[in-house]
Amino acid sequence: MSDILLKVEDVSQAVGVAASTIRKYSFLIEKQGYTFSRSNQGALMYDKEEVSIFKDIIQIKKQKNMTLEKAVQRALSNMSDMVDIADISRDLYDDVSDMSDVRDVSKAIAAMQAQVKAVLDQNEKVLLQNQELIRKVERLEDTSLLEKEKIENRDKLLLDAMKEIKETKKAIATSLEENRKALQKKWWEFWK
Repeated sequence: MSDILLKVEDVSQAVGVAASTIRKYSFLIEKQGYTFSRSNQGALMYDKEEVSIFKDIIQIKKQKNMTLEKAVQRALSNMSDMVDIADISRDLYDDVSDMSDVRDVSKAIAAMQAQVKAVLDQNEKVLLQNQELIRKVERLEDTSLLEKEKIENRDKLLLDAMKEIKETKKAIATSLEENRKALQKKWWEFWK
Protein backbone atom coordinates (compact mmCIF):
# COMPACT_ATOMS: atom_id res chain seq x y z
CA MET A 1 0.00 0.00 0.00
CA SER A 2 1.31 3.40 -0.95
CA ASP A 3 1.70 6.21 1.56
CA ILE A 4 -0.13 8.69 -0.70
CA LEU A 5 -3.92 8.55 -0.55
CA LEU A 6 -6.05 10.33 -3.14
CA LYS A 7 -9.54 11.75 -2.87
CA VAL A 8 -12.40 10.84 -5.24
CA GLU A 9 -11.86 14.05 -7.24
CA ASP A 10 -8.14 13.34 -7.70
CA VAL A 11 -8.85 9.79 -8.91
CA SER A 12 -11.54 11.02 -11.30
CA GLN A 13 -9.02 13.43 -12.88
CA ALA A 14 -6.31 10.74 -13.08
CA VAL A 15 -8.67 8.22 -14.71
CA GLY A 16 -10.61 10.71 -16.82
CA VAL A 17 -14.16 10.06 -15.58
CA ALA A 18 -16.61 11.96 -13.36
CA ALA A 19 -16.32 11.80 -9.56
CA SER A 20 -19.80 10.25 -9.38
CA THR A 21 -18.58 7.42 -11.65
CA ILE A 22 -15.66 6.74 -9.28
CA ARG A 23 -18.10 6.63 -6.35
CA LYS A 24 -20.36 4.20 -8.28
CA TYR A 25 -17.39 1.96 -9.17
CA SER A 26 -16.24 2.10 -5.52
CA PHE A 27 -19.67 0.95 -4.38
CA LEU A 28 -19.60 -1.99 -6.83
CA ILE A 29 -16.03 -2.91 -5.82
CA GLU A 30 -16.91 -2.82 -2.10
CA LYS A 31 -19.97 -4.94 -2.89
CA GLN A 32 -17.48 -7.62 -4.03
CA GLY A 33 -15.82 -7.55 -0.58
CA TYR A 34 -12.99 -5.10 -1.17
CA THR A 35 -12.68 -2.21 1.28
CA PHE A 36 -11.22 1.21 0.61
CA SER A 37 -9.55 3.48 3.12
CA ARG A 38 -11.59 6.32 4.56
CA SER A 39 -10.64 9.66 6.05
CA ASN A 40 -11.57 10.68 9.59
CA GLN A 41 -14.68 12.31 8.11
CA GLY A 42 -15.62 9.08 6.30
CA ALA A 43 -14.61 10.20 2.78
CA LEU A 44 -13.25 7.50 0.43
CA MET A 45 -9.46 7.55 -0.06
CA TYR A 46 -7.48 5.61 -2.71
CA ASP A 47 -3.86 4.58 -3.21
CA LYS A 48 -2.05 4.15 -6.56
CA GLU A 49 -2.85 0.43 -6.86
CA GLU A 50 -6.55 1.14 -6.40
CA VAL A 51 -6.38 3.81 -9.12
CA SER A 52 -5.07 1.10 -11.47
CA ILE A 53 -8.17 -1.01 -10.64
CA PHE A 54 -10.37 1.84 -11.89
CA LYS A 55 -8.28 2.11 -15.08
CA ASP A 56 -8.64 -1.66 -15.63
CA ILE A 57 -12.43 -1.48 -15.12
CA ILE A 58 -12.69 1.30 -17.73
CA GLN A 59 -10.58 -0.69 -20.25
CA ILE A 60 -12.45 -3.97 -19.64
CA LYS A 61 -15.84 -2.23 -19.87
CA LYS A 62 -14.99 -1.00 -23.40
CA GLN A 63 -15.07 -4.63 -24.63
CA LYS A 64 -18.13 -5.75 -26.54
CA ASN A 65 -21.10 -7.05 -24.44
CA MET A 66 -19.29 -6.30 -21.15
CA THR A 67 -21.46 -5.14 -18.23
CA LEU A 68 -20.11 -2.93 -15.49
CA GLU A 69 -20.54 -5.66 -12.85
CA LYS A 70 -18.58 -8.18 -14.96
CA ALA A 71 -15.87 -5.60 -15.63
CA VAL A 72 -15.52 -5.01 -11.88
CA GLN A 73 -15.31 -8.76 -11.19
CA ARG A 74 -12.68 -9.29 -13.90
CA ALA A 75 -10.57 -6.33 -12.77
CA LEU A 76 -10.69 -7.57 -9.20
CA SER A 77 -9.74 -11.13 -10.22
CA ASN A 78 -6.78 -9.70 -12.18
CA MET A 79 -5.75 -7.78 -9.05
CA SER A 80 -6.61 -10.52 -6.50
CA ASP A 81 -3.00 -11.00 -5.43
CA MET A 82 -2.58 -7.27 -4.97
CA VAL A 83 -5.92 -7.09 -3.16
CA ASP A 84 -4.83 -9.80 -0.70
CA ILE A 85 -1.57 -7.98 -0.05
CA ALA A 86 -3.41 -4.67 0.31
CA ASP A 87 -5.87 -6.24 2.75
CA ILE A 88 -3.07 -7.72 4.83
CA SER A 89 -1.14 -4.45 4.91
CA ARG A 90 -4.36 -2.55 5.71
CA ASP A 91 -5.11 -4.98 8.54
CA LEU A 92 -1.59 -4.57 9.91
CA TYR A 93 -1.90 -0.78 9.66
CA ASP A 94 -5.28 -0.94 11.43
CA ASP A 95 -3.81 -3.17 14.16
CA VAL A 96 -0.92 -0.76 14.71
CA SER A 97 -3.25 2.25 14.79
CA ASP A 98 -5.58 0.32 17.12
CA MET A 99 -2.65 -0.30 19.47
CA SER A 100 -1.79 3.40 19.51
CA ASP A 101 -5.49 4.12 20.09
CA VAL A 102 -5.44 1.66 23.00
CA ARG A 103 -2.38 3.42 24.43
CA ASP A 104 -4.10 6.80 24.05
CA VAL A 105 -7.26 5.46 25.67
CA SER A 106 -5.19 3.85 28.43
CA LYS A 107 -3.45 7.18 29.11
CA ALA A 108 -6.80 8.98 29.09
CA ILE A 109 -8.25 6.41 31.51
CA ALA A 110 -5.23 6.77 33.81
CA ALA A 111 -5.62 10.57 33.75
CA MET A 112 -9.33 10.26 34.46
CA GLN A 113 -8.65 7.84 37.32
CA ALA A 114 -6.19 10.34 38.81
CA GLN A 115 -8.80 13.09 38.51
CA VAL A 116 -11.46 10.88 40.09
CA LYS A 117 -9.07 10.01 42.94
CA ALA A 118 -8.32 13.71 43.48
CA VAL A 119 -12.03 14.51 43.53
CA LEU A 120 -12.71 11.65 45.97
CA ASP A 121 -9.88 12.83 48.24
CA GLN A 122 -11.23 16.36 48.12
CA ASN A 123 -14.75 15.09 48.87
CA GLU A 124 -13.41 13.13 51.84
CA LYS A 125 -11.69 16.26 53.20
CA VAL A 126 -14.90 18.25 52.75
CA LEU A 127 -16.85 15.51 54.53
CA LEU A 128 -14.42 15.56 57.48
CA GLN A 129 -14.67 19.36 57.64
CA ASN A 130 -18.46 19.14 57.58
CA GLN A 131 -18.43 16.58 60.39
CA GLU A 132 -16.17 18.83 62.48
CA LEU A 133 -18.46 21.80 61.82
CA ILE A 134 -21.48 19.72 62.86
CA ARG A 135 -19.72 18.78 66.12
CA LYS A 136 -18.92 22.46 66.79
CA VAL A 137 -22.51 23.49 66.07
CA GLU A 138 -23.78 20.78 68.43
CA ARG A 139 -21.38 22.01 71.16
CA LEU A 140 -22.56 25.58 70.58
CA GLU A 141 -26.18 24.44 70.77
CA ASP A 142 -25.44 22.62 74.04
CA THR A 143 -23.67 25.70 75.40
CA SER A 144 -26.52 27.89 74.22
CA LEU A 145 -29.04 25.59 75.90
CA LEU A 146 -27.07 25.71 79.16
CA GLU A 147 -26.86 29.51 78.93
CA LYS A 148 -30.58 29.68 78.29
CA GLU A 149 -31.28 27.48 81.32
CA LYS A 150 -28.96 29.63 83.45
CA ILE A 151 -30.73 32.80 82.29
CA GLU A 152 -34.14 31.26 82.99
CA ASN A 153 -33.00 30.21 86.49
CA ARG A 154 -31.54 33.67 87.12
CA ASP A 155 -34.77 35.32 85.94
CA LYS A 156 -36.79 33.01 88.21
CA LEU A 157 -34.53 33.81 91.14
CA LEU A 158 -34.84 37.54 90.39
CA LEU A 159 -38.63 37.30 90.23
CA ASP A 160 -38.72 35.34 93.49
CA ALA A 161 -36.38 37.90 95.12
CA MET A 162 -38.54 40.75 93.81
CA LYS A 163 -41.67 39.06 95.24
CA GLU A 164 -39.96 38.61 98.58
CA ILE A 165 -38.78 42.24 98.53
CA LYS A 166 -42.30 43.37 97.65
CA GLU A 167 -43.82 41.24 100.40
CA THR A 168 -41.17 42.49 102.84
CA LYS A 169 -41.86 46.08 101.82
CA LYS A 170 -45.57 45.45 102.26
CA ALA A 171 -44.97 43.91 105.69
CA ILE A 172 -42.69 46.80 106.66
CA ALA A 173 -45.25 49.30 105.37
CA THR A 174 -47.98 47.57 107.34
CA SER A 175 -45.79 47.50 110.44
CA LEU A 176 -44.88 51.16 109.99
CA GLU A 177 -48.53 52.06 109.54
CA GLU A 178 -49.42 50.19 112.69
CA ASN A 179 -46.55 51.90 114.54
CA ARG A 180 -47.63 55.27 113.24
CA LYS A 181 -51.20 54.63 114.34
CA ALA A 182 -49.93 53.43 117.70
CA LEU A 183 -47.89 56.57 118.14
CA GLN A 184 -50.86 58.71 117.33
CA LYS A 185 -52.89 57.11 120.09
CA LYS A 186 -52.97 58.82 123.39
CA TRP A 187 -51.37 57.05 126.34
CA TRP A 188 -54.65 56.04 127.84
CA GLU A 189 -55.78 54.38 124.54
CA PHE A 190 -52.96 51.88 124.49
CA TRP A 191 -54.99 49.26 126.29
CA LYS A 192 -57.82 49.30 123.94
